[in-house]
Amino acid sequence: MEDCKADSHCKTRKRKPTFFSKFRPISLLNTGRRVLEKLLINRINHHVFAHDIMNKNQFGFTPQKSTTDAAMAVKGFVEEGLSAGEIIVLISLNVKGAFDAAWWPSILNGPKAYNCPKNLYNLSKSYFSQRTAVLSLNNVSIERTVTKGNPQGSCCWPGYWNILLNSILNIEFTKMF
Repeated sequence: MEDCKADSHCKTRKRKPTFFSKFRPISLLNTGRRVLEKLLINRINHHVFAHDIMNKNQFGFTPQKSTTDAAMAVKGFVEEGLSAGEIIVLISLNVKGAFDAAWWPSILNGPKAYNCPKNLYNLSKSYFSQRTAVLSLNNVSIERTVTKGNPQGSCCWPGYWNILLNSILNIEFTKMF
């Protein structure tokens, strides 16, 4: 799956962006590879959901769940705690560039730990190997090896993101006082 072209497109409406952070790689895959990506993540998701591996508190990119469901779950948790006389603390994080910083070996730990079929794990491993990004401006091209993050437009990324976050959602917190 390493034969893909990544183009850079500016994500601002200004014609001449001044910051490199305004550029976002877009992967351009042929139809066959796009279908393979979709099949791969659908099979991984089937395995994860059929074996009840995904944490029940995972709402993003999850079938039959939405942000409204997440808000209602928080509301129920808060109401239950307040009626029991507990102190409730809510921390919300918005990590800038989270998708771009996701480290591939951490993502690959998920399918391995969840005993995904070996063919799906090996295809996932191939998906994350030999990736490059090319920036072309004024007849000059620069190619770099990519070892983290995701190309925009990837079919697989939401499923891999859930796998990465699942390990965080499974952390058991205990009362500190």
